[in-house]
Amino acid sequence: MLFKQLRTLRLPDMLTLLGLLCVSFSVYFSFKGFLVIAYALILMQFLLDYFDGKLARAIGGGALGVYLDSFTDFMAVASSVVFGWFIGINSVVMLIAGFLNVGAASIRLAYFTAYKQKGFTGIPTVLAASGVSTLAFMGYLFAPDYLGWFVIFYFISAVAMISDLKLKKI
Repeated sequence: MLFKQLRTLRLPDMLTLLGLLCVSFSVYFSFKGFLVIAYALILMQFLLDYFDGKLARAIGGGALGVYLDSFTDFMAVASSVVFGWFIGINSVVMLIAGFLNVGAASIRLAYFTAYKQKGFTGIPTVLAASGVSTLAFMGYLFAPDYLGWFVIFYFISAVAMISDLKLKKI
């Protein structure tokens, strides 16, 4: 059978893949200096993640959906770190904060893929990625002289993802 793997995908999985495309292009546009587009693509992935989850719960997701979703969520965090770097938070401290974000996202996503949960413990990775990107973008627009201090939000984001804070799924 040709393309057997592709036939296992369902509509929610297609939305997830579209989100993956968004964060992949966000990295590209960050590198190219098109920061508004890069930021918009991070937010688009946030919306797609929300709707793919709703749709998967309504009609059922494909067998690969959980893994695709985790990978796409991880890439959202990675793209938010790249975005922060290119927006101007480009110190050695940002390298550490970026590594902590990627590490925290990895731990969180592996944990929730291995152990199914009803709600969320810690801030969801996509929420953390879009939230920290929003704060960085606001700093870039309204407080460029203090942008280096916005690295603090990346540290907070990493801690929030692996915290014991309980949230309900919406």
